[in-house]
Amino acid sequence: MDDDRLISLLDIHMARYPVMEIADVYKLLHQGTFGPGHLVSNKKTAREWLEHDFGVAGQPGDEALVEHVHPTGAIVRLHLRPYISVGGEIKKLLDAMVRSAEQVTGDPAQMAAWWDVFARRCQPDGPLAGQFPLRELTLFGRARVEEQWPAVHHSPAYNEAYRPSYRVLTEREAESLCATLRVPYEPV
Repeated sequence: MDDDRLISLLDIHMARYPVMEIADVYKLLHQGTFGPGHLVSNKKTAREWLEHDFGVAGQPGDEALVEHVHPTGAIVRLHLRPYISVGGEIKKLLDAMVRSAEQVTGDPAQMAAWWDVFARRCQPDGPLAGQFPLRELTLFGRARVEEQWPAVHHSPAYNEAYRPSYRVLTEREAESLCATLRVPYEPV
C-alpha cells in the first residue's frame, strides 16, 4: 500500500485530534490493521460493554457518524453518540461488530510497517520532529513489538479532550448500518 495514503490518514487524525499522544496514534494504526477483533472475542462481554457505552454516551457533539481508520477506508470507527441519535440499535451494531471481526484478520507485518512509517516521520529530520518524545516513541514501539502488537487504550489526555465512544467496523458493515438507518454513509 502506498505510504502517502497512510501519511494522509495520520495527518487528518492529528489535525482532528491535536492532543493525540503516541498511544493514540498506535491505537489508530492498530484499529486500521486488526479491526475490532479484540473487542468481540466474547460476544456476551462485547454486548455488555456496548450496553454500558450506550448508557453513558451522552449527547452527540460535532463528531461524524463514521470516520476512517484505514488508509483506503476499509476499516472505520462508528461513533456511538451520533449512531444513537439517529436511532441506532445495540443488536444491529453488535451483529455488525461480530461480522467485522470475522472479516478482518490483521497482519502484524503490516502493523510493523505502518508503525515504522510513523516513527520515521517523528525522527529529527521528519515532519513530526519534536511533536512526540523520540525516546518514548522508540521504547513504546519496542514494547509493543515484544508484546506482538496488542490493543491499547487511548491516552488520558485523549479521553479527557474527546470522550471517545465508538466501535470499529469494516466499511461494508458501516455502510450497511447506515443504509438500514437511512442515513448517508459519509465517513470523514
